[in-house]
Amino acid sequence: MKWWNLNGENVTELSEKIKTERKLKFEGDSNRLWEEMADCIRRSAREVLGVSKEGSERMKGAWWWSEEVKGKVKAKQERYKALLDSRTNEEIEFNKVQYKIVKKEAKKAMAVAKNNVYEMLYQRLNSKEAKNEVFKLARAKER
Repeated sequence: MKWWNLNGENVTELSEKIKTERKLKFEGDSNRLWEEMADCIRRSAREVLGVSKEGSERMKGAWWWSEEVKGKVKAKQERYKALLDSRTNEEIEFNKVQYKIVKKEAKKAMAVAKNNVYEMLYQRLNSKEAKNEVFKLARAKER
């Protein structure tokens, strides 16, 4: 979808389209309700905003990466490369231990960064500016 077209008149038009199209019955489980609402948003967005061609392959899920996480992942990749380049048993054991250490650090940094970003997202959803966040979440769910 061409989500970048979501501005000005398109916001109002999309909002009205979703309001007229949705036929939710508040029965059943929340997953079914979520899927129905997301499908309604997707259909309406396709009609109002249009559909773009597939773009470049970016890393999915990288939107929450911080500079610290990037640094830790880069260090992990370098340690892994060093492990693969090891020749003697002593080198292999040393590099394996070093790799495991930086792998744990990278994993922890990713968990902390992800937790912080999701916490901020939940705070934004509870604010008045949450109107556009619903569209962003639907777009992210679609991928």
